[in-house]
Amino acid sequence: MRTRSFLPILFFILYVNALSFSQNIPNNSFETWYTAAEGHEDPESWSTANPTTNVMPIYVLTTEKTTDAYDGSFAAKLTSQTVLTFVAPGFVTLGDFDIDIWTQETSITGGIEYNLYPDKLNLYYKYLPQAGDNFRIGMWMLRVDGFEVPDTVATALYDGTEEQTEYTYLSIPVEYRNGFEPEILNIIGVSSNPDNPVAGSVLYIDKFELEYSTGIIHNQEGEKLEFANPAKNFILINDYFTGSELNIYTINGQFIKSIFLRGDNSVNIADLSSGIYIISIIKDGIIHSQKLVKE
Repeated sequence: MRTRSFLPILFFILYVNALSFSQNIPNNSFETWYTAAEGHEDPESWSTANPTTNVMPIYVLTTEKTTDAYDGSFAAKLTSQTVLTFVAPGFVTLGDFDIDIWTQETSITGGIEYNLYPDKLNLYYKYLPQAGDNFRIGMWMLRVDGFEVPDTVATALYDGTEEQTEYTYLSIPVEYRNGFEPEILNIIGVSSNPDNPVAGSVLYIDKFELEYSTGIIHNQEGEKLEFANPAKNFILINDYFTGSELNIYTINGQFIKSIFLRGDNSVNIADLSSGIYIISIIKDGIIHSQKLVKE
């Protein structure tokens, strides 16, 4: 059965509202569940649609605890279900989820506080799709920087269509868009194509992990990358970075040029068009980045 989309904006707009505090994926193997006010169980640290769909006169669960797990005792079972006149995919998110059950308008806010640089998002899954359906796993790393709609620092996205009756390992590369420091991480798992969900598709997910192989972390204390902002012709970089390579990127992550800092750390930016850029330096395995406003 195909009906109108349950999540019309889920994968297009992520508004930031609130933060939790962790550098790891909380409850990554779905071992901890709590009993919600409506009487169903939901995974600790994750949001689902159950608080909206498990109410009179609907009483439908799209996310459930299952003992059919890859790691530990439990996993999350996401099932696309018919709710009133539409199909609601099963899903989980590290953010906060809200839906108007009558208009199907949805929003996701928040995530977890996070400022590391993973290379891959890994997990184990099983998928039992209905004809023509696909599941989706998504990860977004965001930078708020004082704005309601944040900059997207990196994403890891995967759509799967093939049936998998046994737990299967999935590794999704993280694609970085710019040199910003991430501030927020959100992960979402969905049992159906959010634009055209099919009732009856089932996705099992377990053991989310972030993989790091570059050895690069962001500077969290100590020397900071600082320069006058905005600037027109030159920026002066701290002496601490002498002997390092400075990279300049567009706001969308497109590489422009590299400059080796030899001692006179005055960087000529006169050739850049007016706009916003990212200045990035890696020193001693630590990445330092800062926004540049070019007049």
